[in-house]
Amino acid sequence: MRAIIIGLLSFTACGGGTAVLSDAPPSQDAAHTTDAALDAPPDAPACPAIAPLDPTHLSELTVTGDAPALGIFDPSIVYPAAAAGGAMAYSAVPDQRTIRTHIAVSPDHGATWTFVAEANAPEAATEPSPACGGTTCAGNLISEVTSLIFDADDPEPSKRWKLFAHRYLVGPNVELHYDIGTITLQTAAQPQGPWTAPQKLIGWTSSSSYSSTGVVANVSTLGGTATDCIALTEPGAIWLPGVIDLAVGCVYLDNNQPKVRVELLRSATHGATWSSVSTLLTAADATCGGAQPGLNGADLFAVNGTEYVVATPSDATGYRGCLVFPIADVGAGTVERDAHGLAVVDRAFSASQFNGACTFADGAGGYALDVGSFTASVPFHIYRAAIAVP
Repeated sequence: MRAIIIGLLSFTACGGGTAVLSDAPPSQDAAHTTDAALDAPPDAPACPAIAPLDPTHLSELTVTGDAPALGIFDPSIVYPAAAAGGAMAYSAVPDQRTIRTHIAVSPDHGATWTFVAEANAPEAATEPSPACGGTTCAGNLISEVTSLIFDADDPEPSKRWKLFAHRYLVGPNVELHYDIGTITLQTAAQPQGPWTAPQKLIGWTSSSSYSSTGVVANVSTLGGTATDCIALTEPGAIWLPGVIDLAVGCVYLDNNQPKVRVELLRSATHGATWSSVSTLLTAADATCGGAQPGLNGADLFAVNGTEYVVATPSDATGYRGCLVFPIADVGAGTVERDAHGLAVVDRAFSASQFNGACTFADGAGGYALDVGSFTASVPFHIYRAAIAVP
């Protein structure tokens, strides 16, 4: 799901369970493909071939002035095609208990990036929860899997740059308490900051009151399609005139087993209020990636008047590349679907190792993706995928 996922994810809220989620890098194919990638029943829709990416043939995205010990991960880039410069939020990983969000800028369409700000930092905390064997859990609150947008029509210029993140508790031995957390919001007048402190934005009902108190919206009581989510993660935001759409990974229980799907939330008030729009992608929509238990790491983007969502399928070995889906009805929050009801995949790419999630910015060369090398001394890397069109 994020920079620090290497093995099992345990969710203890609402009955618990264990989900195995992972990552792997996409493939280097600049053209859309139509060949079936996987064996399928005769009446099943064809999937595009999964274009294989070889990270040794790709350019690594590095940031001048920033070299955390374990690397960088989880890019989110704002760089329109005609813009003279762009900004990127990403996870800096000194170690797995002190992940924080950094900001970099580029003047040359993503060829080079320079560190300009640390938007947030870990915070020691003790929160109420029975998940640690007592009445409380202690550790660090960290922010990662951020999404950066420029909210061009916010009437307050100081809040036009917005940064969404999953901020949650990590225990002393890197116990990942994803449900003890919220989706947070930070704002700034410019990418260089100063950034406001992380504020709770969207929460859920879980084993800890931390996740449901002091939030702007609680998906467990919001209504719509997200009420069964036992945790949210991997926010992916897009600004559209008059609204902010936010795709989030929803962890839910299916026969008491955790799965992940993508829910779409919307704000017409620059983040002051939120509504549930739709289930954007289901776990079954990961079929073209040959992976289960679902899709996560969604990023929303628009090119030449068409909106897309790119998301990452997962299996027992990790994240397995990226699938790109065209959105058919932006207002209703629905992707194109075929006669079988499965989401139409325009593009699929992956590598032979942990890779994904992906982000897209047409002004910065197209797709960028996470690639994990967990046997290396620096395990977390970002690569440009050399795919410039959706």
